[in-house]
Amino acid sequence: MRKFKKVDTMRSFDYWSDNQVKVDKEGDNYYFEIGNLVTNDIAEAIAILMKSKNKNSKFWEIELKDVNLYNISPEKCLYWLSGGDKEWRFSNNYKVNWIDCCLDFQEEFGLKIIAILKKSKTTGQVRDLFSKYLNLPTLFEFSLEKGFI
Repeated sequence: MRKFKKVDTMRSFDYWSDNQVKVDKEGDNYYFEIGNLVTNDIAEAIAILMKSKNKNSKFWEIELKDVNLYNISPEKCLYWLSGGDKEWRFSNNYKVNWIDCCLDFQEEFGLKIIAILKKSKTTGQVRDLFSKYLNLPTLFEFSLEKGFI
C-alpha cells in the first residue's frame, strides 16, 4: 500500500518478537514492526503476516486483549488480503488502482473485519476467520462483480 523506511524507534517492542516480527503493546494499543513495515493496526499486521508466517509460528498464539478498534482501518487489511503489493502494484489482474476501489471493498467487508476482531481471542483465530470469510476467491469474486478485474 505504501512504502516504509526503516527508522530507529524509541519503542522497545518487548511484548513479543522473533527474527521477522516485533510486537509491542501499550495499554490497548498494539504496535507491529514487520520487516520494513510498521503499523499499529492489528488487522493489517495479521493480513500481512498471513502470507509470510507459517501456521506453526508462535505469533499465532498471541492473546488479544483490549484491542483498540479505533486503530483499525479495514481498507489497509483488505489491501493485503486482496493481494497486497504483488497484485495492486505489479500484477495485471486488476484494471483499476486500489485508491479507486478501496471504498467499495471497505463498504462490503469492513464491518466483517471489525466483527472478526471483536470475537477473536488470539491472532490465530483472526487469521483463521480471515481465511474463512475474507479469502482471496471471495475478494476476487467481489472484484469481478464490480468490474475491478
